[in-house]
Amino acid sequence: MDDPLYIDKRFSVPSYAIETSAIRSSGPGGQSVNKTNSAIQLRCDLNSFHIPETYRRRINNFRDSRITQDGVVVIKAQNHRSQNRNLEDAVRRLKSLLKKAIYVELPRKKTRPSWSSKKRSIKAAKRRSEIKSLRGRVKDW
Repeated sequence: MDDPLYIDKRFSVPSYAIETSAIRSSGPGGQSVNKTNSAIQLRCDLNSFHIPETYRRRINNFRDSRITQDGVVVIKAQNHRSQNRNLEDAVRRLKSLLKKAIYVELPRKKTRPSWSSKKRSIKAAKRRSEIKSLRGRVKDW
């Protein structure tokens, strides 16, 4: 991995901060699982490069067992039989984890229902009321 991993326009992870190592997998692969190192363990030290301070606070407050207290993200990928696909999977999971950690939900804007939507609601309620009243007993006068 030579290119930086872009999380958003203000935040990217440089390639030197990401360390990968091949380890034995317990996943699919049959008997070759005992002979090959197809799983990938990805470690990303978030303290080794510049992160905007607001993002750093959000990442530190984010509750995820993959982020250690030292600020190192550890991801183990072993879903695929191929080492390359596991590497791609680990990088994709790192990116989605960091995106989720820095995401802030915008506050809800209070809105009022429009005049016409109120009218439609009242009209629909009256229609339902009439339909339900017709389900009752028939009065014989």
